[in-house]
Amino acid sequence: MLHDITAGPFPPGRLCAVLGPNGSGKSTLLRAMGGLVPSRGQVLLHGQVLDGLDLRARARLCCTLPQTLPEPLRLTVLETLLAARRVAHPAQEDDVPAALGWLARVGIESLAMRPLSELSGGQRQLVGLAQALSRHPRALLLDEPLSALDPHYQYRVLALLREETARSGLVCILVLHDLNQALNWCETACVLHEGRVQAFGPPRAILTPALLHAVYRIHACVDTGAQGQDFISVQGVETLGQVPQNV
Repeated sequence: MLHDITAGPFPPGRLCAVLGPNGSGKSTLLRAMGGLVPSRGQVLLHGQVLDGLDLRARARLCCTLPQTLPEPLRLTVLETLLAARRVAHPAQEDDVPAALGWLARVGIESLAMRPLSELSGGQRQLVGLAQALSRHPRALLLDEPLSALDPHYQYRVLALLREETARSGLVCILVLHDLNQALNWCETACVLHEGRVQAFGPPRAILTPALLHAVYRIHACVDTGAQGQDFISVQGVETLGQVPQNV
C-alpha cells in the first residue's frame, strides 16, 4: 500500500529506476501510474492528466509491462506483436516488416513463428518488451523487466531501452532489484520503503550508506571499480532475530 506519496518528476529521455525491498510498493506505484489500480492522486504525462482517460486511451500513451505475464496463447510471436500494434493504433495496417524489426532489435527474430505457449519465461519477457516498444508509447512502465533474463539479454535490453528512451524522449521507468544496474544505467531513481518515498534523485547521490542501512538493512557503501563502474559493496546485514522453528 502507498501512503500519499509524490513521486517524480521522472525526466523524459532518461532511464529511471524504482527501487526498494520486497513489499515496499514498487509494483503498486507502477500499476497506479498505468491506471491498472485505482488511486486518489493525479498522474501527469508531459503535462496531460491521465486520470480522466479510459483504459484504452491511457494505454496508448502509457504502456505497462507487468512482472507477471498473462497466460501464454497459441498465437505465434509475430501475431502477438501485430495484435499489440493494432490495439495501440487501430487504423494502422499490419506491418510485418516493422514487427520483425522490433523482434530483431530485442534479439529474438528467430522466435517469430514460434507459438508463445512454447516459450520460456525469459523468452516471453523479451516478447513482451518487443510488443511494448512496437506500440510507440510516450511512457513505458516496466515491472522487473530483467528478472527472467540471463546476463547477455539483461545487458542487451538495458542498452536498447537507453537508446530508445533517448531517441524518442520516452518516460521510461523500471522496477529493479539490482542496485548496481540502477547505478550504472539509470540517471534517476525513486527509492520506496513501506509505501513511502525515501529518496529521489541520481542513484549515485541517494544510495548512501545511511539509506542502504535504513531501507535494505545492509551495511554497505558505493565504490567505483577500475573500469569506472559503480557497485554496492556489502560488508554485512542486519539480522532481525532467529526465525522460529515450525512446531
